Amino acid sequence: MIHKITHSVMFHHFHNDKHLPSQGSLSGSDFTKMIDWLGKKYNLLNANTFKKKFLNQTLKDKDICLTFDDALKCQFDIAVPIMERYGIEAFFFVYSSAFSEHPDLLEVYRYFRTSFYDDMDKFYDEFFTCIKNRDEKGFSNHYLKFTNLNYLSEFPFYSLNDRWFRYLRDQYLDNKNYHKIMNYLMLKKNFNITLAKKNLWMTEKDLIKISNKGHVIGLHSYSHPTQMSKLKKSDQKLEYQKNHDHLTNVIKKPITTMAHPCGDYNKDTLNILNKMNIEIGFRSSMSIKRICSPLEIPREDNANVLREMKNKNN
Repeated sequence: MIHKITHSVMFHHFHNDKHLPSQGSLSGSDFTKMIDWLGKKYNLLNANTFKKKFLNQTLKDKDICLTFDDALKCQFDIAVPIMERYGIEAFFFVYSSAFSEHPDLLEVYRYFRTSFYDDMDKFYDEFFTCIKNRDEKGFSNHYLKFTNLNYLSEFPFYSLNDRWFRYLRDQYLDNKNYHKIMNYLMLKKNFNITLAKKNLWMTEKDLIKISNKGHVIGLHSYSHPTQMSKLKKSDQKLEYQKNHDHLTNVIKKPITTMAHPCGDYNKDTLNILNKMNIEIGFRSSMSIKRICSPLEIPREDNANVLREMKNKNN
């Protein structure tokens, strides 16, 4: 099934007096201006309408929707009330470990480097130094590979250090050593993980509320692996089955949509999702605009939208 080029806009972090500003986060004012700007340039559809038109192959080139990843509390506190004023219903892609006693620490680590360093590059300097001290030769060899790859070029808002950090995290370190380095840095700063977790994610009651408001809840895996394609097929299946079982139990509705964590997947992933009767899925970038299957709809990061808005206003 091949469709016309369309896409959605992808959101993650927001800030106000309760939620700290972080790299790439939007204020409520930013979000309101973005909705107005998108509404003038595109036909902004509600999630269920977008899904129906996509499956019926009646989407037009300028039809778009809004999507939110990771069930972040700041989305519920800031973005949801604004969308309610506009009458907009969006997709929310949720990973389930965030609701467990042992959530994946991706967001905790982000919060740590944002709130305990006054400059992101200071965190990167410490992180890079830890790796270099452990294996200077490996560090240098991988930097050469990294420079030849143009790694994550589809995210132009990432700095060189942003991309080098993500390369080391996802392509060089295994999970054990990555967590070991992060735990070492957090210990140095007396960072309290338990306190940090309290205001990062929505509650299950929040999920029920947004579902009842007409927003669409979809899969985003159980533990949010940054490299799903590196997992065995059986492990991928477990990621999505546990995610599916949790969400259907919470919202008491069928789950038929999803987004790939970090945009990473392979043929096994698509086969698993098809067998689970997932009808549409979203990538995390616009690097491939042609939609080759219903599970590979491109998304534009809100940071790119914000940059385009500013360029047009200058």
